[in-house]
Amino acid sequence: MTGVLMRSLASPQMLLAPIMVALGLFYFGPIAFGMWASLQAESAAMTGGRFVGLEHYESLAHDPRFHASLWITVVFTLSTVLATYAVGLATALLLAQRFRGREIVGSALLIPWTMPLVVVAVVWGWLLDYQFGAVNYVLRQLGLIDRSVGFLTDPDLALWSVGIAQVWRMFPLAMVTLLAAIKAIPLELYEAAAIDGAGRWHAFRFVTLPGIRSTTAALMLLIGIWAFGRAFTIIFVMTGGGPAAATETLVIQTYVEAFRYFRLERASALGTIVLLLSTILTMLYLRLRRDQV
Repeated sequence: MTGVLMRSLASPQMLLAPIMVALGLFYFGPIAFGMWASLQAESAAMTGGRFVGLEHYESLAHDPRFHASLWITVVFTLSTVLATYAVGLATALLLAQRFRGREIVGSALLIPWTMPLVVVAVVWGWLLDYQFGAVNYVLRQLGLIDRSVGFLTDPDLALWSVGIAQVWRMFPLAMVTLLAAIKAIPLELYEAAAIDGAGRWHAFRFVTLPGIRSTTAALMLLIGIWAFGRAFTIIFVMTGGGPAAATETLVIQTYVEAFRYFRLERASALGTIVLLLSTILTMLYLRLRRDQV
């Protein structure tokens, strides 16, 4: 009897039980509370207030500010994904060539990925500063501008300026992933293309691009997930969502609603929307990765 009890206690389910309980309490618990709070009246979720159903979601659906944040999120995500992939592919093709100092160049190109997000945001914020930024100083010295450019203070430029910092931080991930995919392409395909008279462009178009197609799809989804949710730190530190809400993505708007206006229930509704969109992107990424295995 004792042996049966010991075997029962040592079963995989019993050993995993503490982890599953902790996961349910500290991971799924806050998610469930956030969804429940989004269905309560404003300033009432913490006191067990009135249930209002989808009222906050309906309010967001008719809110021009939400529409603007959604559009900014889409533009920021798509533009940074495409730019990150382009820079990553260019640097991967460079490192795929044999030249002196290739290891040093590769190591230097990896530096942005090793830097914390806050450090990246602070450095780029200083570089693009209106008064003391190094970029404005260099442009003035070269005679390209007469007065400083408001990279982070001009609503028409702020989003693109923040996007540059995001691309700089993320392109090493694309570079390493694409370099591995390029090196996995059999050399015989390039030799056959050369025998058929294909130049570098045709070899790239008809051998390299098809060879990295599956990696490209998964990589762009992964970069999109990072740009959608993890760009909060860079945007918040560099612009705080401004100027004039020009860089206020959905994630930034969620933070502003919760900690600036203290509308926790409305912020919970925004957070639920962000969670659903992130889940969709994650499921697509996992589906692609599963198909590649």
